[in-house]
Amino acid sequence: MIRLFLLLLVACLTACAARQPVPDRAAVVTPGAVVETLSSTVTLSLRTAEKNLAGRGVMVYRRPDQLRLILLSPFGTTVMEAQVVGDRLTLAYPANGVAYQGLLNELPAATGQRGFAMLRWVLESDAPAGAPLNGQIERPAARGGMERISIQNGQVMEKNLPSGEQVRYRNHAVLAGVRLPLELQMISAEGDRIRLTLEEPEVNTPLEDQVFTVPLQGLRVLPLSELKSP
Repeated sequence: MIRLFLLLLVACLTACAARQPVPDRAAVVTPGAVVETLSSTVTLSLRTAEKNLAGRGVMVYRRPDQLRLILLSPFGTTVMEAQVVGDRLTLAYPANGVAYQGLLNELPAATGQRGFAMLRWVLESDAPAGAPLNGQIERPAARGGMERISIQNGQVMEKNLPSGEQVRYRNHAVLAGVRLPLELQMISAEGDRIRLTLEEPEVNTPLEDQVFTVPLQGLRVLPLSELKSP
């Protein structure tokens, strides 16, 4: 089902009206349930000191460290793909015939795209075990250092890193027993701002391995450190 969904989406995304799910206030959260997989159409806006971009696309995620994001043009063609697997990042630009691969920490700060390297950390939005119903806690972050987490009514509302990265979680809904934020507001260490909105997300449905694979046939693959600001 999900594979057919992804294939059809690329063909008809621009012709379909976005229908964001209405939060179900009566839905019950399953104790201990977390997001194992997530697939969704998305809208994304990026604001940096040099440019403002906005678009729509598709995102798939599988815990703990697999992510693929596809951004589409108004005509339904692929503008960019981002893939994260562990600590490795791939950015592909089919129209330019080029892709970049390397470690997340090799992504140049001046490109205005460091926010994409935050996405795996951002999607870890579950309240830690034993966390208070309301308040703030600190814990070691997967990206290094200590992260500060703000919790309200048992759900994570904000995370911050000493290096300046920040994410705010808004507009929560309960899907498949999991409380999921439908809007993610991110700030990179360089001050770049990204807003990612999930539209019609599917939670904890099986995802095949190929949906996480970025096609690189015909593209010139360069080190991630050579990426320039578009």
